[in-house]
Amino acid sequence: MNRPSSANLPGSINLGEKSPANNSASALATALAILKTGDFHSRWDAAKAIPAFGETAIAPLLDLLQSEAAEETELPWFVAKILGNLNHPAAIESLIHVLQSTDQAEVTAVAAVALANHGSAAIAPLTALLSQPSTQLIAVQALAQVQHFAVVQPLLTVVNDASPDVRSAAIEALSHFYDPAITTALQSALQDPNTAVRRAAVVALGIQAERGDRQALTEMIRPLIWDLNPQVCRQATIALGRLGTAAAIEALSQGLNSPHTPVVLQLDIVQALIWMDTVAALAPLRQFLEAGLANSATANSAVEQAIITALGRVEAPETQRVASQILLGLLETQHPVVQTPQGQQHLARSLGQLHDPRSIDALISLLSESNACVRLHAIAALKQLEAAGSYQRLQALNAEATSLSEALKAGVETALQEWQAHADVK
Repeated sequence: MNRPSSANLPGSINLGEKSPANNSASALATALAILKTGDFHSRWDAAKAIPAFGETAIAPLLDLLQSEAAEETELPWFVAKILGNLNHPAAIESLIHVLQSTDQAEVTAVAAVALANHGSAAIAPLTALLSQPSTQLIAVQALAQVQHFAVVQPLLTVVNDASPDVRSAAIEALSHFYDPAITTALQSALQDPNTAVRRAAVVALGIQAERGDRQALTEMIRPLIWDLNPQVCRQATIALGRLGTAAAIEALSQGLNSPHTPVVLQLDIVQALIWMDTVAALAPLRQFLEAGLANSATANSAVEQAIITALGRVEAPETQRVASQILLGLLETQHPVVQTPQGQQHLARSLGQLHDPRSIDALISLLSESNACVRLHAIAALKQLEAAGSYQRLQALNAEATSLSEALKAGVETALQEWQAHADVK
């Protein structure tokens, strides 16, 4: 038996001289037949053409869905997609039917997006589904796709639902809006016994950083960096980094410098402080490095190296200046972390990224190191400082090579050779 072909479809698919609106019912029947039995490509073409038939396509689409969906996994997905492109109240009712009648996650997701295409008109029927336990979660997920403030009130009615899945989904959906009532609900959710709900609440409050009271939000979130669940702690750390208040820096500093904080969370805290890109946020990082210098037995080289790498990524001019001071201080104090080849490589890379002329002599000193990778990183960093006079400084040192150690003399010569070879390639 020959399958129907999308070549027989009206509309944008081999229309010929006819418009879909003027085609007979047989054209719709052909499109529906293709949707029923065609391969994926043909179905895709049919799904693009059927919306042109308008309201008349809705009833046969539902009939097709009811008769075939039990044995078909792909068809409900296409039907939901088509209904999302039919601008008619009956299409909304049909999509609600799809949501109620399918247990396929992919179909549910497409139906939710399709309802979102209908905007505020879909809110009322979806709100009605919130009262039914079997459809609550689906309804919340669909409302989350409708970017309209009118969804806020319905979603607030289920933030204390018995189901943690419903609570967390509602909170996640509310994170896209700002309203004092939402903030109150999110604050309450921070105490929820369910981890997923607390995590969603922390994320949502962090998103509100741009619009809410930063000081109040900080006080809400800061206790959560000590939550029993690592994921909640991590999200609290990210949120505090977004808030960037003095209290947020203090909370992150306590977490970073506590001996009870897991290394993975310390690394997150380092990134949160760097994200702020302020001089004040660098203070806890300096403090951590100084503590490692004072007591190397309690130092953590993984966190120290992460700090060195992160310091090279700050962008504000004043923050870059302070970051350079911190890194250069590590060399001056002979900090243990920069006595290892790996630490020296991280240091060289970050100094190059900061483009501070004060780093030139420190980077040149690394050219005397025995480790070839350290020397190569130092040369790469010096090239980034060419505009600050690093090449001229190397030439000057090479001219007075008799006053240099043999290791440094060889390193300077190698750097100049590498530089020249790079220039020749250009």
